[in-house]
Amino acid sequence: ANDSLREGEDMMKVIQDSRVKRHDDIQTFESLRSDVISELIDPGKYSGPRPESLPSLGNIVKGFRRGELTVLTGPTGCGKTTLLSQMSLDFAEMGVTTMWGSFEVKNTKLMQKMLHQFSRSPLPLLGEKEDARRELNLLADDFETLPLYFLKFHGSTGIAAILDAMAYAVYVHDVQHFILDNLQFMLDTTSANVNQFLIQDQAISEFRKFATANNVHVTLVCHPRKEIEGEALSM
Repeated sequence: ANDSLREGEDMMKVIQDSRVKRHDDIQTFESLRSDVISELIDPGKYSGPRPESLPSLGNIVKGFRRGELTVLTGPTGCGKTTLLSQMSLDFAEMGVTTMWGSFEVKNTKLMQKMLHQFSRSPLPLLGEKEDARRELNLLADDFETLPLYFLKFHGSTGIAAILDAMAYAVYVHDVQHFILDNLQFMLDTTSANVNQFLIQDQAISEFRKFATANNVHVTLVCHPRKEIEGEALSM
């Protein structure tokens, strides 16, 4: 104001032409108007690739979308790993680079399941051994071309180590989708008086921040707390 007065400017005009300084973390409709209209006109534009073998699921989750976290839960044996295995194969065949973190099932066992699903028919395990080996190797050749990676961690593992490996995978391998099975193997509940639910919330928060910061999708499996038959599941 003093500089304007010294230079003889019209102070009323200066005040009328002034604008409020905007904060970097505050938005208005004006700043988002074009995005809002674009999404209303073409909502499908912001949906990602959909798993071909799971069309109903694809319709619900709107396909593969970066920057998001999905939590999948369900009782033991209901098919969580099988579902995610098939979904990851569908996405990988579409070019979505995926990394598995299987802390309960060994990677060799997981890959056997995935080979069964990838073959889309019974594996050649019967008959002549040499013929079966030849067919399996041909199938393995095709499977090996998929953009799939697997964390070596097995059993209880700290979140910091997992996040470090994930960050490397994003930078070096351009991984777009992480599947972590399951959350309970990443929670340190050995300390006395530990609040398990607080630790769980913090862990989910860390993975959510990672998904947003790195523009990737993180699918996190959580085992529900054991409940009485017939009662609703909870975490």
